[in-house]
Amino acid sequence: MRSKLTELVLDELSSTLPTVDDGQFDALVDALTVPDRRILVMGVGRVLISLKAWVKRMRHLDMDINYVGDETELPVGPGDLVLVASASGESKLPVAIAKIAKGLGVTLAYIGCSPGSSVDRLADLRLVLPGRTKLPGSHNYPSLQPMSTLFEQELFLLGDVVALEVMERRSWTEDSIIDRHANLE
Repeated sequence: MRSKLTELVLDELSSTLPTVDDGQFDALVDALTVPDRRILVMGVGRVLISLKAWVKRMRHLDMDINYVGDETELPVGPGDLVLVASASGESKLPVAIAKIAKGLGVTLAYIGCSPGSSVDRLADLRLVLPGRTKLPGSHNYPSLQPMSTLFEQELFLLGDVVALEVMERRSWTEDSIIDRHANLE
């Protein structure tokens, strides 16, 4: 593997993820861990791929979580959480889902790179990640990776950091969650 390119990716991640606002992070974890709350996540493309990893891991942590559009998606309403991830906060489907979610009275969380975006303005809470979007000139970190690649990587890793935080808050170990891991692998 090309060590120069590997270093570039790792350097960008190590200089961005540690700068995430602790207050925003804690508010997100608090929102995800409300008892008896249903959680739906929404993203498109590579963002959705990152969020699917969140769903898998958060289920291990005994959360009622799924992604918008899944065949087994259940309804949401007041008291539930819809988490919309979009680097730009302007992609058509995430904006539309955010508007529908707000109309249903759910708590709306936004994870993205664009404070003040359409989704961010609708959100009850937000976590801003440093990065670029696919839109020209719209970035808060000058990543050398194409389009929103850095954001997608950060989002994937953020899910693992959230999982570790939840486990720490609950004083859980791997032994506490292993029984909820798939066993037909």
